[in-house]
Amino acid sequence: MADKRYPSTMDKQTPDWKKLEVLIAEIQKQLAPGATVSHNVMLEGHESETKRQIDVLVQQSIGPHSMTIVIDCKDYKTPVDVKGVEEFIGLVDDVKADKGAMVCPAGFTSSAKKKAKKNRIDLFSPADTDPHKWQVKLMMPTLCDFRSARFGFAISCNYGGPLTIPEKFYEMQVFDAHHAPLGTCLEYATRFWEEGDYPDEIGVFEAKLFDGRPTLIDNGHGGMAPVDLTTRVQVKQQLYIGQLPIKSLKGLRDEHTGAIVTNAFKLAMVDPVEIQNEWEKVEDETALPYQVGMRMTGLLGLGPKQ
Repeated sequence: MADKRYPSTMDKQTPDWKKLEVLIAEIQKQLAPGATVSHNVMLEGHESETKRQIDVLVQQSIGPHSMTIVIDCKDYKTPVDVKGVEEFIGLVDDVKADKGAMVCPAGFTSSAKKKAKKNRIDLFSPADTDPHKWQVKLMMPTLCDFRSARFGFAISCNYGGPLTIPEKFYEMQVFDAHHAPLGTCLEYATRFWEEGDYPDEIGVFEAKLFDGRPTLIDNGHGGMAPVDLTTRVQVKQQLYIGQLPIKSLKGLRDEHTGAIVTNAFKLAMVDPVEIQNEWEKVEDETALPYQVGMRMTGLLGLGPKQ
């Protein structure tokens, strides 16, 4: 179907341009669920005094006011030029829309971007991971901040009987005052770390084990000895930067800023081993090789250090 509005540029249109307006209408419905979104509608031109065809029309009430946004979809094989933007500006003025936006998967020329910016015209390209002609593969520049812990354990005892303490006493079973098993020092400290109950700030801190309750251990001579158990936790940081695949996203890429406008997305599963083996390790997050869009913090347990 020929686009009668733009005879000077209609040769650039591919046969699928109507499908593009359906996709953009679908994206707009997700971005603005409270708005009324229609595609391929006619509006009255005030200056031209004729009906003007609108690819996507977004109408929304904001308090006592009503806002009208018109969106022009161009499935060109080459970027939209300044003339295409100028023609669309005329359309926006003619139908008295509050806002105008153009969408083209091939992008826009630099002169078109300048003209659009001066006239407050938004420029977008579709950013959609669903399988179709305009499907894109998106990655999220991500900084992974892994916090690792090294445990040191201390035992003290004020006991009048015989007591033999093994070298790896942190692997001994610990009991409460009623001789009920509580687990080992290592198990307790590891569980607290992995569940996020210990602070993860970089540095060193000390904490009582088993909530400071009275504890007993086998004295090595057939009896029980009361002991006081503490752990010394050293928290270190490992930074990795890389690209995390975006599994699902439906939105628009702002051609002025490069930012993606969306209201939801799903990331692929994070594999800490893959990140440590394949991502770039950085020492200082103030000097990253590129800007990141997301930061993830994870806890890694590295076992005991006596």
